[in-house]
Amino acid sequence: MNEINQRVQQFTAELSSAEKKLAAFLQQPQNLPENLTISSLAQASKVSTATISRFAKSLGYANFAALRVALISEAQQQGSLFEEVEATDDALTVAQKVFAANQHSLASTLALLNQSDLEKAVQLLTTARKVSFFGLGGSNIVAADAYHKFMRTPLDVSFNADYHLQLMQAARLQAVDCAVVISHTGRDEQLLQLVQQLRTNHVPMIVLTSFGKSALAQKSAVTFISLADESKYRSEALAAMLAQISIMDTLFLLVSLALPTATQATFEQIRQVIGQTRRGSIN
Repeated sequence: MNEINQRVQQFTAELSSAEKKLAAFLQQPQNLPENLTISSLAQASKVSTATISRFAKSLGYANFAALRVALISEAQQQGSLFEEVEATDDALTVAQKVFAANQHSLASTLALLNQSDLEKAVQLLTTARKVSFFGLGGSNIVAADAYHKFMRTPLDVSFNADYHLQLMQAARLQAVDCAVVISHTGRDEQLLQLVQQLRTNHVPMIVLTSFGKSALAQKSAVTFISLADESKYRSEALAAMLAQISIMDTLFLLVSLALPTATQATFEQIRQVIGQTRRGSIN
C-alpha cells in the first residue's frame, strides 16, 4: 500500500465527498499532470484548489507542497526496487529493496512532521520535572533506545521494560511531568490501561503511533505519525520502528539544542564515567 492510500485509509472518516473523489483520482499515479501544481491538479481531478488544500491537511500534510513531494515520490517509485521481496532475489537485490522500503518509510513520516508539533514536544520535554518513556512489545525497543539517548541530556528520564513497572511508573507521574508513549496501533489494551493512569494524573503525553485515529492518538498533547508498508517478510509494525526511532532522534537533538550548555556538561560527565570502564583508563 502506498503512502497516499495509507493515509486515506487512516483518515477516511474525516474526508468530505470531494476529498474522497480526489483520493480516488490519486490512486492512479499516471493521472497526475506532468507539471504538478495545485492548479493543474485541480483541473485534472475536477475538484477545487480549496479541496486539495483541505485534503492535504486532512491527511496530515502541512500544506500542498508536502503533499506534492509525496505524490512525486510515489510516481517515481513505480517500477522501482521499492516492491515486494521475492525468494528468487539475490542478496544485493534484497538489500536494495530493504533500503528502498526504509527510505520510503522515512520520507513518508518526514512529510507528516510540522514545526508546531515539534516545538510543542520540545517545550513539554524541557519544562517537565520528569520524562518517562513507555512502550510494549516492539515499541518497548523504541522506548529503550529513546531513554538511552535522553540519558545524555540534563532531563530527568526514566524507563522500565516490564509492563507492571511501567504501570507503577505511570502512577507516580503528575501534571508537571511528561510521558512519551510509543505504540504502533495505539489500541493495545494494556497500553491503554497505562495511558488511562497517566490521564487520571493529568500527565501530558507525547505519542508516537502509526494510526492517527487510534484511541491513543486522541488522548495526547502531541501526536507523531510513523508510516511504513507491510510485506510478507516484515510486518508494518517492524517497518515503522525505524521511523519512530528517527522521530525520537529528532526530539533528542532538538532538546540538546534547546539546552546546549547543560547537555554538553551532562554528555561530558557520562563520557568520563563510561571512559573509566575501558581497559587502561583507570590509574
